Amino acid sequence: MNTPKENNLPKIGYLYHYPRLEEKDDDFRLDIFVSPVTTELHFDVARAFFFVATSGNTIEKFKVGHAELADKNYQVCAGMVVMEDRNQEKKEAFTFGGKLSIETQEAQTMCVLTSPAPILDLADATPLERIFIEELEIIFAERAANYANHHDYEKDLIAANPRDLYLATLEALLAKFENFPRMDQSQRDFLHFLRAEKNRLYAAGISTELAPSLDKIFPAQ
Repeated sequence: MNTPKENNLPKIGYLYHYPRLEEKDDDFRLDIFVSPVTTELHFDVARAFFFVATSGNTIEKFKVGHAELADKNYQVCAGMVVMEDRNQEKKEAFTFGGKLSIETQEAQTMCVLTSPAPILDLADATPLERIFIEELEIIFAERAANYANHHDYEKDLIAANPRDLYLATLEALLAKFENFPRMDQSQRDFLHFLRAEKNRLYAAGISTELAPSLDKIFPAQ
């Protein structure tokens, strides 16, 4: 017979929520259940890592363990979210930014990340989705390199709207791959993936052309 505390243990390590694009007020969401107990019934998250904005307009890597922090809200910036178990096995996600709320309970700490832009699950990603995430990391690295002062880049990244970032990076990748002089089959497949995503957004009434460009989001001097 389970004890009350055992009954309160996480039934799952993490859970993604995907809204319908037509429901513009619904956010994408990632729930992470951090617990000090290993159940071996699922991926047991022992700690989670996020890139968050600080009061000084900088970005720092932020660790959440069970009962280590007071309940609080944070701004998460674009980048990788990492969930780690006791054996240091990792599950990862890519976010364009969002809001993180932390609630500590007796047997778990619940982290809820919400965003108006997709939260991309690397664990279940298709090969084309993995290429998409790799290309996103390249874009952000290139944009950061354009700044003489990295703090200025961080301030612009903190100020960026997550959905604008998503639409702007999608439009930038379309422009990049549509102008390749020669493409192999994998690149053609990826271009088809990007066009399909743009068409899916358009069908939901979301136009990538109406979003600010990356040059406006990151006006490096």
